[in-house]
Amino acid sequence: MSVRGPFLDALVADPILNGYGVNDNTVFHNWSSEERPSDSTPFLILRWGTQDAPLFGGEVKSPIRLTIWVHWPREVTNDYTKLEKVLDQIDVVVKEIRDLTGTEGETISFVTIGGRSGDYVDDGFNTITKTGDYELYPRQNQE
Repeated sequence: MSVRGPFLDALVADPILNGYGVNDNTVFHNWSSEERPSDSTPFLILRWGTQDAPLFGGEVKSPIRLTIWVHWPREVTNDYTKLEKVLDQIDVVVKEIRDLTGTEGETISFVTIGGRSGDYVDDGFNTITKTGDYELYPRQNQE
């Protein structure tokens, strides 16, 4: 069961993020290629993290940790405020996620917003980058 699909769908459906160039061609789960996926627009890498054991004897699922890496090619910009605007809009999108159900029988009850990284340069991708941390609270739908 996964909440990954509906979460990604929420991001790529947002018209403000689309205006920045964020869409289903520029958002990736755990990108592992050494080549950067976009040379002209920002791109997001959703780095899915750990999930602790269920709480209260297995009655409540623990949150799923997610770090979103926002990259922008250095040939296009070196302005980190552009990355911050993308992260700010992601925060707006995730605040609206309530009871978002995927096709695999799991629902995102809500998402909490964590901290952000400092400004980084990714020499491998030749991008500027920042990250934002989130926790998704899933629940299994009752049949």
